[in-house]
Amino acid sequence: MDNSIVNEMPAASEEMSDETVRELLGMSEEDFNYLLNEISGKISRRDTFMRKAFTARERLIVTLRFLATGESFMALASLYDISASSIRTIIPEVCECLIKALKRYVQFPPSEAGWLRVSEAFQDRWQFPHAIGVIDARHVKIRKPLHTDKDYLNYKGFYSIVLLAVVDASANFMYVCVGGKGSIADGGMLRNASYHSKFEHHELNVPPPAVLDERHAVKIPYMLLGDKSFLFTEYCIRPFGGHLKPDSPESTFNYRMSQARTPAAVAFDGLCSRFKIFGTIINLQPDKAGKVVMAAVYLFNFLRRKNSTEETLGCGKGVPDSSYILPRLQSKPIKPASRLANIRLQIANYMMENRRLE
Repeated sequence: MDNSIVNEMPAASEEMSDETVRELLGMSEEDFNYLLNEISGKISRRDTFMRKAFTARERLIVTLRFLATGESFMALASLYDISASSIRTIIPEVCECLIKALKRYVQFPPSEAGWLRVSEAFQDRWQFPHAIGVIDARHVKIRKPLHTDKDYLNYKGFYSIVLLAVVDASANFMYVCVGGKGSIADGGMLRNASYHSKFEHHELNVPPPAVLDERHAVKIPYMLLGDKSFLFTEYCIRPFGGHLKPDSPESTFNYRMSQARTPAAVAFDGLCSRFKIFGTIINLQPDKAGKVVMAAVYLFNFLRRKNSTEETLGCGKGVPDSSYILPRLQSKPIKPASRLANIRLQIANYMMENRRLE
């Protein structure tokens, strides 16, 4: 346990720091106090005979500022008169507590009815049937790990961990998995993510396959929308590859799928815009860097869903494309099984038919 040497911040100074951090994150005072109340008992430390402990409020403020600005430990040490080594310990501890406190803000729908609502939103907003989420993954820069065997060195030439996410039609994160080694280039981490076996064994209450409408007899599964770096499975569909003829069912499908994957880009753009830590190299070992990344995602959902002026899918205006900050995974062409290829073609033909009827 860390007992840092600090002096109590005067009330006025403490309030000013609180307000500054809240402004950086677009966080209300109510939200800040809610977070503090949720984790205070877990991050508080006792004073010793020789020193005063860093208070729970101060620990939260330093952590939120780190996430919001990406400032170095030395810069934060100078700002708050706390040692950089203490801050390096405090931040992962607070992040871990934030993840636990905000767990309910990042989760898959618990029932078939919930999944159907997600699917209906994709149909209404993006005209893509039977979609239950967009799956995407990005590299997050970290310092070179100690005693590394280069497993964390990615194809772009820097050290990273992988942030895997599933996003709904409104650009909210429904699932995140963090910590895959940056050298992953073919979606290998995705098969090891906790969601994989649950989808495989039908443990997530996803609705069973159903016909697209009364004109079609083939039952189509409800699937995540992936790009070419993801395996084509019963629960994850990917675009057609190769050179496609304009106005063909395949090209229409790819266009619609590209549009329907917009929420993932909006979510990642918003994450990078709000939490500048993603524009830096996280100066922590992979396990602790993973806690920082996960906490930022949970806070992102918490703030979006609690704010009365919730961001919309047009919020990405003026925000740098997050793919420059968090590069995408490298893709590899993999030929799908004939049955899966037929399912994709059925959806493509359905889209083409509806396009002619419009």
